[in-house]
Amino acid sequence: MRSTRSASGTACGCCRHSAAPSAATSEPGDLDVGVLFRAGSDLLGLLEDLVVLTGIERVDLADLGRAGPVMRECALVGAVALYEAEAGDYAQAQMAAMLERMDTEWLRRLDLELMAE
Repeated sequence: MRSTRSASGTACGCCRHSAAPSAATSEPGDLDVGVLFRAGSDLLGLLEDLVVLTGIERVDLADLGRAGPVMRECALVGAVALYEAEAGDYAQAQMAAMLERMDTEWLRRLDLELMAE
């Protein structure tokens, strides 16, 4: 997945799953990819590279640096790492995502209680 244009500033990228092909067609399902960028990275360039590399046009690309804590944890934990700029980037991102989700759980619970009133 290394591309001089789009992945040069990527800290890590992961693939959670690829949906199963439809029973009616032989087309592959979509490809879900999460990425944590370093400054100056090109999200659209990476998306284009993934489409060319995989041949799958339905790529769901999530910028995990902008995602909320629950999405970030779901995308990183149990996923398959595709790329790490440095050894350990992916493990650190997973641990940080789990801790952030746990630390902010009370805020999500409070939001739900306030919406229920």
